[in-house]
Amino acid sequence: MSTIVTVSEVKCQKCYACVQNCPVKAIKVKDSKAEIVTERCISCGYCLSVCSQGAKRMKDYQAEIAKWRQYEEKLIACLAPSFIASFTECKPQQVVTALQRSGFEQVYKVSLGARMLLEDYDDYLVTSELKNLISTACPAITNLIERYYPELVPNLIPLVSPMIAVAKLIKKEHPKSRVVFIGPCVAKKSEIKQEEATEIIDAVLTFKEIKEIFRNQGIEELRELELSSFALSKLPHSDNFPLAGGLVANLDSLSADEALITEGSQSVIRLLEAISEEEIEVQLLDLLFCQGCIDGPEIDSQLSIFAREKLINEFLEKQGVSNKESSKEDKLPSLDFSRQFERRVVELPMPNQEEIEEILNYTNKFTESDLLNCGVCGYSTCREKAIAVYQDLAEIEMCLPYLLEEFQKEVDYYKEKLSLNKDTKYSFRDIKGKSQQIKKLKAQARQAAQTRSTILILGESGTGKELFAHAIHNASPRRSGPFVKVNCAAIADTLLETELFGYEKGAFTGARQDGKAGKFELADQGTIFLDEIGDMPLQMQAKILRVLQEKEIERVGGNEALEVDLRIIAATNCDLHHKMKKNKFREDLYYRLNVITIKIPPLRERIEDLPVIVDYIITKLVAEEKIPRKKLSNEVLVKLMSYDWPGNIRELENLIIQTFSLATDEIIKVKELPNYIIEQSSENNSGLTDRVNKETGIRPLGELVAELEKEAIQKTLNLTKGNKKKAAELLQISRSTLYQKLDRYSF
Repeated sequence: MSTIVTVSEVKCQKCYACVQNCPVKAIKVKDSKAEIVTERCISCGYCLSVCSQGAKRMKDYQAEIAKWRQYEEKLIACLAPSFIASFTECKPQQVVTALQRSGFEQVYKVSLGARMLLEDYDDYLVTSELKNLISTACPAITNLIERYYPELVPNLIPLVSPMIAVAKLIKKEHPKSRVVFIGPCVAKKSEIKQEEATEIIDAVLTFKEIKEIFRNQGIEELRELELSSFALSKLPHSDNFPLAGGLVANLDSLSADEALITEGSQSVIRLLEAISEEEIEVQLLDLLFCQGCIDGPEIDSQLSIFAREKLINEFLEKQGVSNKESSKEDKLPSLDFSRQFERRVVELPMPNQEEIEEILNYTNKFTESDLLNCGVCGYSTCREKAIAVYQDLAEIEMCLPYLLEEFQKEVDYYKEKLSLNKDTKYSFRDIKGKSQQIKKLKAQARQAAQTRSTILILGESGTGKELFAHAIHNASPRRSGPFVKVNCAAIADTLLETELFGYEKGAFTGARQDGKAGKFELADQGTIFLDEIGDMPLQMQAKILRVLQEKEIERVGGNEALEVDLRIIAATNCDLHHKMKKNKFREDLYYRLNVITIKIPPLRERIEDLPVIVDYIITKLVAEEKIPRKKLSNEVLVKLMSYDWPGNIRELENLIIQTFSLATDEIIKVKELPNYIIEQSSENNSGLTDRVNKETGIRPLGELVAELEKEAIQKTLNLTKGNKKKAAELLQISRSTLYQKLDRYSF
């Protein structure tokens, strides 16, 4: 089936009204823009009605009709009987005149086609052994059943719609004509693409579109036009067809209590579910997807549905009761009105419970109380939306509560940064972790921040030593003073003294004329952070010792001692005890620095903190780089938590940045991790898992549940001799759930 409705990416504005109102969820959201999934669409037109931005456009035949008119091809209109409820300002015969003036040579009423089908309907109802036969006048209904209730396809009465019936008559009498259906129904535009309508109906116009054609041609005051007759107007017509129960009212073969009349999308869907569950049994189901054809999406009437129904009834009273038998001279040719329906189901993958939970967890939904089911995303429940995400119909970030939470995270992130000293980047809130180790360490560092003591931070490369230094300064009484960082390993030995202590004018060739203040001077009233102090040359260590002892410095080339009031925070990834034994680090300096020691554990020793750290890194990345948020799958987290992380948090952060840059999906999968992560984590896990399974006989829970389910279903089907309804009742699950499990386990 070709696309009937298209979407303008420019106009689509993330309101998700189309998703919310599509009764079969045939809308896919990609990059925050809606797309129509053609093979799932039933062409009901609801998305057109609710799109406030005008982003939805339906197939338009106006240009083709204008071309046919230009080439003087014979145009014949077949007018839906609900036109009475749309053209309310004039008489029916004046609508005929307007159509003739716009280029149509003749105008037929589709209600003639409805009358022509009655005999075939009666014959089929009498001869068929099936119950719950379904009328096939409404293409939205037949589309719905073919795509979503394939088990009910045999129940569809194999007859064409009244539109095709009257069009067949027109083509029989005028084989070279162009037949154009005019009505309130969008689904008719898809119906003419079906095989049964090929070369029968050439185009479909809605009431709104034909009125636009009238305006463009200057045909506006229809009530002032003369009266013209419909083609074959003397033949019996079924003009009550656009009303609910119109078909049943015209049939001879059954009484009212043998039929069930249902209209409106929600009522129809609930009824079809009940029929699928074998809860209802009647002879005929007369179904209309809208509230009757007088409520079609393109009816273009300002009147209420009740006023429209009143107009139709008044018209029927004026027409009088038509004779069912036509006169001999008006006998119609014998035509074949049969058609076939087929299953057009598009199977979508169904997630298991674990996969649904993973998607829900992405949007911070971990318990039942987190499932707000607010419906803003267009889906009734959070679980329904999670399934749509799995099926690639929805995007994870369509969740408004989640987006608000993430937005608040960004706001808090920027608030925190604005509150920091201009020289520092981090506070204790930036140190993430839920392990007891990190909690105790943060408490110790907070306490140390309130003292004047020198602090020595120890830890492997990448563990966050600088982050702790920043946080200590920001939590200390010196927070309003400067924070000066010096990487002792990054400065050449010959330059380190002038960098730290500064120099007087003329101290050496090339020195600035006004001299230069060193890092210690710049840190006065604040904090100096000496990173990688274990790599500092011995001769410089002696000078640092003097600063610690005397609280004063002397510039290079100067004679005057300058007092400085500062705190020193030093950090190293070296084993200073080993360096002291090798005479590469002064023992007296070590004890001066080691007043308060903070030893940061490597990431592998607090691996339970990894998910929290990952979430923080992602929030920071999203806020600073303005990129879409992604999340790691549970499998990825397992791999990351099984890795040793020799580069610690710095390595983890680099990995997240790399993966975000290369991944295209919202959930990052294992395949997108570097090979060295996958290989090492697999080695770490496989041995333990194999040993535990072998020793204890433990198997994966999902595997055990699947095996038990399959066995229970097989036994129940054997017991009920294949009766799926009874099997579902015994298993206390719905039939639809049973069918899904039958497919999953390949019964």
